[in-house]
Amino acid sequence: MFDPDIATLTNRTVELVFETRRVETGQDVWELPYALTEPDFTYDYAGKTWNAADFYENTATDALIILKDGAIVYEKYFNMVQPHTHWISYSMGKSFSAMMLGAALKEGLVKSIEEPIDRYIPELEGSAYEGMAIRHVLQMRSGTDWVDYPYDPGPARDIQDAAFMQNVERFYTPTFTATKKHEPGEVFNYNTLESSLISLLCARVSGKTFSEFMSEKLWKPAGMESYGFFVLDGPPDVGFEFTGGGFNAVPRDYARAGQMMLNGGVANGHRIMDEDYARACGIPGSSDTCEWNPGYNYGYQFWTLDGTNAFTAIGGGGQWIFIDPDTRTVLVKLSHTPGTMPEHQETADETHAFLLAASAWSPT
Repeated sequence: MFDPDIATLTNRTVELVFETRRVETGQDVWELPYALTEPDFTYDYAGKTWNAADFYENTATDALIILKDGAIVYEKYFNMVQPHTHWISYSMGKSFSAMMLGAALKEGLVKSIEEPIDRYIPELEGSAYEGMAIRHVLQMRSGTDWVDYPYDPGPARDIQDAAFMQNVERFYTPTFTATKKHEPGEVFNYNTLESSLISLLCARVSGKTFSEFMSEKLWKPAGMESYGFFVLDGPPDVGFEFTGGGFNAVPRDYARAGQMMLNGGVANGHRIMDEDYARACGIPGSSDTCEWNPGYNYGYQFWTLDGTNAFTAIGGGGQWIFIDPDTRTVLVKLSHTPGTMPEHQETADETHAFLLAASAWSPT
């Protein structure tokens, strides 16, 4: 799927390949106003100043949307991608798990993120997660002994294969036997399993599939224009949503989700989550920058940008929902860049430079 020669095709045809479950939308579409203009700014990268138009080709962009103060000021599609194309989010999907936990908190289905997560998922009793605050799972600071890199042989690759290729195991099951490496809260360790735990919690407290809960509490009230869908780890009667990397939606609905976070949890006139929680998603869990993602830290399933108040959902292969409260900017970038190093890191670094320049840009 990450092969750059075919990724722009595979990223938009996921529904033809895997078992999936839809997140249905309603009839009341959140109409985003338009104030279109051409980006006339530059950005600096690799010792050179680039025009905004250079960015698309340099970083294998397939869709780019920029919003200022809730209005779309730029929207462009490439490589046969269209506004109605359902594009995979990869790890941007983790941020939707955090959004749905916010909705569960607002509805009183979960009382506090300081509660122990095994109160809602009793299968975690006896594992490293027993007695652990939901907050530490949300921030990926659980201290569990897990290496989240499915490209190399090991447990992460094994569960990906068993869950999504063979459909014989639920993706979240390794958490039930997790062991401890650090005390909770001490160390950030990127862990896709923990996004699945957050969404499993939401499904348990709502009594619905995660997709049904997301449809009822986010997709319909927020006025999304098209359905979304999740890759499942089994047939629809038993499969659970791959919320850590298998969500798909159309580009403008990703933009609506970003605008909701910029609005402090309000979308289409409806409060989806409490403002304090929405703001906390973009606050880093510690002052330590991420060793393998320099310049970034981690909040509630969102990456934060050091030295700014901006935060962003990031997915493999160059997927971004960038939110900057200071400049009232939301930017969505969908891409087909390779998901391996060093090529992906290079395009991520250039994207970082472009994001900051686009955020500072004041359209005429």
